[in-house]
Amino acid sequence: MADETKRVDVFMGPYRGNLLDMPTAEADAAINAHWARDPFLPYDTEHGELSEQERADALAAANTWAQAKWNPEPPPPEGDAGATRRRSMSAEETANYKTRGR
Repeated sequence: MADETKRVDVFMGPYRGNLLDMPTAEADAAINAHWARDPFLPYDTEHGELSEQERADALAAANTWAQAKWNPEPPPPEGDAGATRRRSMSAEETANYKTRGR
C-alpha cells in the first residue's frame, strides 16, 4: 500500500533521539543511508562501523531529508506554465428568475 508507515529510531541529524513514523520507502532509505535504525531490532545488527566519509555522508543525508520536510516543494505556477485550464468562479447562468408579475 502507498500509505504504509514504518517507525525508525533516528540517531543522526536534526531529529536525533526521536522515533519517527515515515513512509516505508523513506524509512528504508534512511536505514540504508545509516542515519536511522529499526527500533525493533537489537543494536549492532544492521550495519558495521562507519568510516569518517560514511558518517559525513549519513549526516548530509539526514540534514537533506529534514530540510526537505521543513521546506516542502512550492505549488505549481498558475497560468500558462501551470494548469492547462482555469476555472471561472462566477455562476454559469445569472440568477434572473421570472416571476408571475413580469
